[in-house]
Amino acid sequence: MVHSAYDSFELLNNCPTKIDAIESYGSNLLISCSDGSLRIYGPESSVSNQSPPSDFHPQTLGLQQERYVLERSVNGFSRKQMLAMEVLVSRELLLSFSESIAFHRLPNLETLAVITKAKGANVYSWDDKRGFLCFGRGKRVCIFRHDGGRGFVEVKEFGVPDTVKSMSWCGENICLGIRREYMILNTTNGALSEVFPSGRIAAPLVVSLPSGELLLGKDNIGVLVDQNGKLIQDGRVCWSEAPAVVVIQKPYAVGLLPRHVEIRSLRVPYPLIQTVVLRNVRRLVQSNNAVIVALDYSVFGFFPVPLGAQIVQLTASGNFDEALALCKMLPPEDSSLRSAKEQSIHIRKLSWPDFIVSILFSWKG
Repeated sequence: MVHSAYDSFELLNNCPTKIDAIESYGSNLLISCSDGSLRIYGPESSVSNQSPPSDFHPQTLGLQQERYVLERSVNGFSRKQMLAMEVLVSRELLLSFSESIAFHRLPNLETLAVITKAKGANVYSWDDKRGFLCFGRGKRVCIFRHDGGRGFVEVKEFGVPDTVKSMSWCGENICLGIRREYMILNTTNGALSEVFPSGRIAAPLVVSLPSGELLLGKDNIGVLVDQNGKLIQDGRVCWSEAPAVVVIQKPYAVGLLPRHVEIRSLRVPYPLIQTVVLRNVRRLVQSNNAVIVALDYSVFGFFPVPLGAQIVQLTASGNFDEALALCKMLPPEDSSLRSAKEQSIHIRKLSWPDFIVSILFSWKG
């Protein structure tokens, strides 16, 4: 481990029913359980200070690094296993992906719309900027658009060579993982263009980056491509094993591997930053201020260590380039702090060879 980019904190460990899917809304955790219920948890301090407790705390910026307690349980929220949930912040909606895809109004969880055509779908992707939903069902890819009100309008449907295993919007087109291949689907005319083969071991994995680029899994290698599928120079993230899930929280990529969670820098050469050993992880989900890790009956939050503390760690260990890169991420209001830290790092960088030489001489002595 180079340094601690995240602090791991157990948010809850007593969920009475196995966790199928998890999402966050404000400071709340939304947990879909195997008995079909939706359990809403809140930070203990917020719940104890309210009488009666509210169902949500959307005014809070994000998850809290403290114990979570049950606020409310909605029985019969799903009839079949929940595959995924996603809060669509700009539209104040909750997307639930189970036997079909449904949209619920937040915070009251009123069902707004159900996409019945998504029954039997195995994968989906949401484009929040445009309000477009795409999903794969059998050898078909369907596209729907939110009309801004209570409904969703079907836009197009395309045939593809086989079942889609992974997908993500890339601009106005869609990147698909089909069989052992990655393809770009042109949503205007339905044309498919091949990108490159996926791996021999792991299933295709398409991950979108904030920059609009894509990270495509090729076994234990994550290959960076642009929105047209063109390879990006030096774009290779080498995981220790093939990740099942990757979430992006700039400046890091967090991967769920068979025996641990691995955190890597998104800067060339994409070095390993930190590993966290957790077994039987079921879900790895990005929150607005943390990464949520769900096991069978417990939930951990990975909270970013403040940039200033990370910069100090990196400088002390001689990782000056990584420290300088983090300095550039300090907010504009900390410009004086950024300048001071950059100057300090440059001074330490210049004196580092002399420090190493002194260590070697003292060791020989």
